[in-house]
Amino acid sequence: MFVLENFINPEFIDNVLKENQELIYEDVWKSNLGWQYDIVSSTGLVLIRSLSNLQKEQLLLALRNARIISPDDQIELDALAYVWHKLSYIPWHSDKEYNDEVRYAATLYLNRQWNDDWGGLFLYKKDKKIFAEAPAFNKLVFNDNNYEHATSILSTQAPCRYTIQLFWKLNL
Repeated sequence: MFVLENFINPEFIDNVLKENQELIYEDVWKSNLGWQYDIVSSTGLVLIRSLSNLQKEQLLLALRNARIISPDDQIELDALAYVWHKLSYIPWHSDKEYNDEVRYAATLYLNRQWNDDWGGLFLYKKDKKIFAEAPAFNKLVFNDNNYEHATSILSTQAPCRYTIQLFWKLNL
């Protein structure tokens, strides 16, 4: 697990947030209601949309520039914009699927301001301890070892929390 500050050009984030607003009434959104039961639990609503191929290419370049993905690695990147509403969270889970040898995940935070009292902390377990990362603008949290993780619940005082979720496997 490691954290990168100032992961990508802030203009990229501004464009994703602007698109979220422009597309809010369009038929491009899914929700967390389709997630498996143990992940949905009793959480509030999370809206989800796929990013464009151009946006995925920009994110892939940023992952390569940060040396998270080496230049020779061939991957299929899944990049999704998430809009987390009040009382939303994700209970403890692993992103590894039953048939995965290696699967990677990262979260990019998009809110320019965040108050820790609003919740939405990224939690993970390592060496029988629980650690937390607070959302911060343009911070990338990379779960390189598939640690069991969760997010804390968003308070009823919180604004929507905006993230980009990245998932990929190495094509061997």
